[in-house]
Amino acid sequence: MSFSPLEKSIREIQSKLDEMYNHIVVMIDHSLEDPDETLKREDRVNALEIEIDELIVRTIALYHPEASPLREILMSLKINNDLERIADHAENVARDVKQLRRKGEDLSHLWDDISLIRDMSRRAFVEAYSSFKNRDADLAKEIWRSDYMVDALRDKILKKAVDTLPTPTALKTVSIAQNFERIADLATNIAEDVVFIVEGEIIKHRSLEDV
Repeated sequence: MSFSPLEKSIREIQSKLDEMYNHIVVMIDHSLEDPDETLKREDRVNALEIEIDELIVRTIALYHPEASPLREILMSLKINNDLERIADHAENVARDVKQLRRKGEDLSHLWDDISLIRDMSRRAFVEAYSSFKNRDADLAKEIWRSDYMVDALRDKILKKAVDTLPTPTALKTVSIAQNFERIADLATNIAEDVVFIVEGEIIKHRSLEDV
């Protein structure tokens, strides 16, 4: 199958987004147990963000896309920004974990909840990206509906940390939970964009019962 220059450019954008996504999944996976692995991928993710932005600008300037191709490209621009922000939150977690380890802080009574919020935010991100790749509005809506569960777990960790840890340690622990919650929020943003691009429906700020 042969592709037009515009189609080739869109495929290149998608390929670079896929590479960025793959790095970020690893960053989230290793943020708690192996933070150095998370941090060493930061530079490549930042470089990819710039490469994708430049490729998108060049594609629009060269080919003047309209209608569906233009929506695809603008969606990719938004996703690129969300991916970079998700990587920043994974990096923040890794840095907090390293600091807590250096101080020998004991978070064993909170570790199950912290690991769970990591896993929940990872799942939201993976499914959101899948909904983007496959233009799956139904999956995107499921991600959107489940966001409240991550918020509830963040609040649970916050209360436990404040009740049981010295203030500096509690603040770092809360920061970890909040960064994972922000990853889930950004995954929800991606899901909202997918619903809009596929169905033309804006679901942001709507109630669960209405979607």
